[in-house]
Amino acid sequence: MTAMEELEKWVTGRPEFVGHRFFRTSGSSGVEKWVALSDRALEWSARSVIERFLIGPDEVLGLALPENHVGGFGVVLRAALAGARLARFEGRWDAGRFATWCEQEGVTITSLVPTQVHDLVERKLIGPKSLRLAIVGGGAFDEELKEQARELGWVVQPSYGMTETSSQVATGDGLPLLSGWEARIENGCLALKGRGLFTAIITKESGGFVSRDPKVEGWYLTTDRAELTDGRLKILGRADRTVKVLGELVNLNEQEEFWREKLACEVALVARPHDRKGCQLILYYEGGDLPNEVGRWNAERPGPERIEVFKPLPKIPRTELGKIDRRLLMEYADD
Repeated sequence: MTAMEELEKWVTGRPEFVGHRFFRTSGSSGVEKWVALSDRALEWSARSVIERFLIGPDEVLGLALPENHVGGFGVVLRAALAGARLARFEGRWDAGRFATWCEQEGVTITSLVPTQVHDLVERKLIGPKSLRLAIVGGGAFDEELKEQARELGWVVQPSYGMTETSSQVATGDGLPLLSGWEARIENGCLALKGRGLFTAIITKESGGFVSRDPKVEGWYLTTDRAELTDGRLKILGRADRTVKVLGELVNLNEQEEFWREKLACEVALVARPHDRKGCQLILYYEGGDLPNEVGRWNAERPGPERIEVFKPLPKIPRTELGKIDRRLLMEYADD
């Protein structure tokens, strides 16, 4: 029995979960969890996007994301509510085939993740003339990549959202909040309130399931560090990517960026619990032999930031949405 089948069995007969859908998400911590979203929250979110971009029955919505993730499901729901045609991109992701498919289908609106945009730009593929909007979410969207995509005719718009919010919270340059969402900053992190929020977060612990609702008076405090100015968001990174090593705070995102630049390849950093140090840093990298300078670079880092173990991988594992699969990397670390 799969974990999803186990979850479905567990929620059966629980009245609080009638009229809900469950979306699996790992976040940055690697903990296996599901977000319970009500049909009402999902519909409200979809309608807010329809209203923001004036999506009507003449549109062709191109689906290139998996439907079992909230981003892909949102595309399907928006098409249904707007009376628009839904076109599904079948098979494995391929940037060239996707660009041709968009042209053939006359796609006017699509949703992508930054990895997919990168592939389109890397191959210098021209955006279809029919396309009026490509919403990009699911991860940090580099400003330079955004401009390169636009120069090629891909009408990309950055967005911010998460599974817990049923989809987008803010979309467009400068990330203006969508209508109906409230935001504030608490201890440097973003807190959100709106009708698209989740009902509960379900985690699998010690072989069983536990349901929690961490909202306080309707507000959900995220783990995203952010700034809020005149209804616009600036996302600064994840607070839950900070760990303590030898009693000092270490930002794993910053360390990844350092080693990505030094090694000139894709890397991923995980922190494994350690009895003496608190956490032990393990760096995975793509490719073969490390440069000779690695030892010197590592020795020059402050003690808490030094990498304990370097592990090569043919390819850094990623989820269906192109995010680094940190849950799988933690399993590798424990081997």
